This record gives sequence, structure tokens and C-alpha cells, in this order.
Amino acid sequence: MKKTLTLAAISITLAGCATSNLNYSNPQTYNIKNQEIINESFDVVWDRLVKNLSSDFFVINNIEKNSRIINVSFSTNKPSDYVDCGTSTREFSNAHGKKTYTYDPSDSARYTFTNSQGNAFNATRTSRLNGRTNIYLAPEGDGTIVNVNTKYVVDVDIKYHNFSNQYAGNDNFIFDFSTKTDFSTLDGVTCTARGNLEQRILNYAK
Repeated sequence: MKKTLTLAAISITLAGCATSNLNYSNPQTYNIKNQEIINESFDVVWDRLVKNLSSDFFVINNIEKNSRIINVSFSTNKPSDYVDCGTSTREFSNAHGKKTYTYDPSDSARYTFTNSQGNAFNATRTSRLNGRTNIYLAPEGDGTIVNVNTKYVVDVDIKYHNFSNQYAGNDNFIFDFSTKTDFSTLDGVTCTARGNLEQRILNYAK
């Protein structure tokens, strides 16, 4: 008797002979500049900075000229524009061949992998960066000192589906760090600020 494999059986067979591996490399080292003295009066620098912040993607949460503090928040679906969590490179192989997936762990991504039992799954990562920045301005001699410090929170949600597109679970990770303090997970992923957000704000004060 001739036997015919169903699509589901073929899928299981292909998944059963699949393999995957993951390699991770650390982020770059950044020389972050988050403080600068501007050779103009406090009032001039303050007014210019507030105007420029208001015209960008920042939300001004608190502004106290007497306290010399401005607090702003921001969010983006492309965290790697502002933070660096290294590079993950995944390889997946089955009867169809080999695929390579390379992404920054802070960003959204799609990849296929096998678990410890050798079962294959499709993973969909969805990430978002939310940040809050404190900006301190004060007279410094004939000029104004500007100091910028940001708290970064990267929220990553991962959903898993098998090869029959059946939901197989999810994970959620939060990477929480700041301008001068990096973050490392238990499995070795390290996140750091790139410094371009801080520089952007300093430039707005000039």
C-alpha cells in the first residue's frame, strides 16, 4: 500500500531535522558627551532650548525655570537609533536549506529557531523604546552649563508560533539603563546608550 504524507506530517518531519544556533557580540564602546558649557547667557540658552525641544518629537513633562530643570519624554519603534544592544546572529537549517538572521536585540525582528527538544518555531519580536530625559541648565561664569541625562527603557515582546502557525507562547523582556550606566541581562546581552540623543539636545541649546 502506498502511503501519502499530509502537509502537517511533512511540516513535522522537516521541523524534526532542523537545527539552529545563536551567536552574540557586544555593543560598541561610546564616548558619550552629555555636558557642555555654552558661551551665552542662561536666558538666551533656556529660551532657545525650549523652542527647539517643542518643535521635535519630545513631550515636555515638566519645565521649571527657577529650578533650572526641563524633563522631557520620547518614544520610538526603532530603539537602535538611540541605543546599542549588540548584535545577535541566528542560523537555522532544515531540509530547505539555511537561513541567517542578524539583528540588534533592542529592535523588532523575525527569525526561526529550534528549542532544546529540537522543535522548530517562528519568533516575532516587537520592541519599543521609551525614554525620559532630565536637562539641567545653570549659569557658569559668563556662559551656561547644560547637562543631559536620559533613562532608557526598551520593552521587547516575543511571540512564538509552530510551523502550522499555532500559537506556542510568548516572552517579554525589559532593558532598563541610563546615559552613563549600561545594562546586562543574565544571558549576556548588554545595552548602552549611543549618545546621539544627548548630543541632539545639547545642539538644541546652541
